[in-house]
Amino acid sequence: MKNQNLLAIIFMSIIVLSCKKETAQPTSSLTNAPSSTPQKYSARTGGSLAAPIAEAKFYKLFPGYDHTDDFEGSGVKVQGSYFYAVFDNRYKIGKIKNTLPINSSQNSLLSSGSGNSNFEGITYDSYSTPNYYVVDENESHNGAYSPKIYEYDENMNLQNTAWAPYSFPSSLSNKGFEGLTWIRRTNDDYLLGLCESSGIIVVMKQDGNNWDLVTTFNMPSNTGMTDFADIDISSDLHVAVVSQESSKLWIGQLSSTTWSFVDEGVVYDFPTGDQSGNVGAGSYVIYANVEGVSWISSTQVVCASDKAKSDQPSYQTYKDQSIHIFNIP
Repeated sequence: MKNQNLLAIIFMSIIVLSCKKETAQPTSSLTNAPSSTPQKYSARTGGSLAAPIAEAKFYKLFPGYDHTDDFEGSGVKVQGSYFYAVFDNRYKIGKIKNTLPINSSQNSLLSSGSGNSNFEGITYDSYSTPNYYVVDENESHNGAYSPKIYEYDENMNLQNTAWAPYSFPSSLSNKGFEGLTWIRRTNDDYLLGLCESSGIIVVMKQDGNNWDLVTTFNMPSNTGMTDFADIDISSDLHVAVVSQESSKLWIGQLSSTTWSFVDEGVVYDFPTGDQSGNVGAGSYVIYANVEGVSWISSTQVVCASDKAKSDQPSYQTYKDQSIHIFNIP
């Protein structure tokens, strides 16, 4: 009996050691399987941003337009000394001098097309042959809804279109990719699409003219954001995300080896104002339509605002359909 007990103890020890060995297997440097496990930490509060150092209504920037012309800003990208803005009610893409000169020939509308574009994000690929990617948030495709990616050359000539390898149910037909950003890693090009309603970030790897799904990961919990409107990643992997509904800006850091954030990041409120749109003069939410963000420097971002909806209070129209430059504390 003692021998039998001894054998049982030895057998169980072997099993335990074997299990420990199995769980210690090394993982690859990048996640390769889709996963949407939420981050395990909460964002810190950074307070409120100060008033923008500059801002302007879009229609005032382009010669030949007036207040009756809608420019529903939905995404923006810094490239050189210009801001490139997309509008969900236009196929033409705005090229705006970073000094925001009013009614200036330095500002122009590029590319072609008419009608509502459904464009929600723009990013720049600087590797090899530079180009821009613009995303149409969702279109009917193969029985569901998928974002559509437009590829433009440096002069904003359309080169190619491709479906994103990610789909949404019909109940989210207007809640697809709300932001798009490019990153190069391990000798490959990736696009990261930001899902508006969930904060899921979809990682896609370029395969010729198409994009393959790599993985997904989530925004940190408790950012205070009820939607997620745009995303941008700087060359040093700082990440900026804005929320339109919550009037917030989140700043974080992307890991250099995994598709995840290194910590909880910091969330800022856009400044409030009075009912006449004067920043700092009251506690009313006046930046209620921010849908685009891009890094200018490590301490400065540019933002783009959509048109206020008919059910929003009138004081939220003062900052709509505009471009804004904010300093980061």
